[in-house]
Amino acid sequence: MSTPKILLTAAILILQWETTAAQLSIPSRSLGFLYGGSGQRPEVQIVAYLDPTCPDSKAVYPTLIKVADYYTSDQLQFRMHLHNLPYHRNSHVISKATHVLDKYAPNKNTSFKWIDLVYSNLDNLTTSATAMLNDAQVLQILSGLARGLTGIQETDFTSKVADPAIDGLTRLDFKYGCTRGVHSTPMFTINDIFVDATNWNFNAWKAAIDKLLNA
Repeated sequence: MSTPKILLTAAILILQWETTAAQLSIPSRSLGFLYGGSGQRPEVQIVAYLDPTCPDSKAVYPTLIKVADYYTSDQLQFRMHLHNLPYHRNSHVISKATHVLDKYAPNKNTSFKWIDLVYSNLDNLTTSATAMLNDAQVLQILSGLARGLTGIQETDFTSKVADPAIDGLTRLDFKYGCTRGVHSTPMFTINDIFVDATNWNFNAWKAAIDKLLNA
């Protein structure tokens, strides 16, 4: 087993042990980011655990959005959790920025547009691409992207990213994923059951969902 895998497995085991000793903080709303409107009783619920700088997460993202757009909110609910792998340097700050922008421009799928923008610029945001940059310089890159997407000013963006409440919410979402056994990205559940769907195309997702809708 590689060193990053060992470190991640150890982190998950520690966090799972912590949840048996002390309950995680209860958030004011459900964790993760909900795509579009939600029907009162959606028949199928898809949850994706993605890392914002993971190439494999980037690869599946367009298909997930296509699937979410295809069905009505009464048929399907799509929720995204950002699960920041510890060996991806910039994932945590990008996830914090996602929470900031979700609050800054709510009800417009801003968090999903932001992640799409991040994936479009991933070559400039990987650990290796930013190896010669300090954290402030990385944040400046993100600020420029965020301003282009939402109009948020750099000072407002950077201060909100540094907010302990935003940091705590981002960490809580990661811990939640660990309690669900998430050990890599991307990972998926359909109606709370994990499925090995990393290589699924749109037709494979549609076949699985339609089978449930027609049951």
